[in-house]
Amino acid sequence: MAAAGSSSVVDTVLAAARRVEELMDAGGPVMWPLLGVSLLSWGLILDRYWYFLRVLPKVRRRPRSEVEAVELRIALWRHLRLIRTLSGILPMLGLLGTVTGIVETFDLIRVFGSAETRIVARGVSQALITTLTGLVMGLSGVGAGYDLSRRAEAGERAMIGSRSP
Repeated sequence: MAAAGSSSVVDTVLAAARRVEELMDAGGPVMWPLLGVSLLSWGLILDRYWYFLRVLPKVRRRPRSEVEAVELRIALWRHLRLIRTLSGILPMLGLLGTVTGIVETFDLIRVFGSAETRIVARGVSQALITTLTGLVMGLSGVGAGYDLSRRAEAGERAMIGSRSP
């Protein structure tokens, strides 16, 4: 029974991997930088959520010195600017994919001498896939970045409140 269940899970994972691979191929070469920047962004986002949900509650105590207060403030805001920057880069990479898809389409039209539907559809599809991917990844990063900034501000307010006599 366990072997049949694990076989089903493996088949599902392999099917999902094939779909991701098809999407990466359909989106063209810009999909790889989109994937890399997205993974970096989400790695930083998960690190920050780990800090705010697991580490910070254990650290919450009154800072004993000005140096300790500055260190805590730095820890609260760590990587948030980079997360916002990466969230802004992702839609731009999507736009780059749009441009490369359209340029590739016009290049193929030039080579074959006609605007055959299949040629145009492939280029437009590539352009739309990269645009959508960049927008979805960027917008999700913007939302997470906003939430993390709000948490950092709340942590800073709590720190300031605990330092007053």
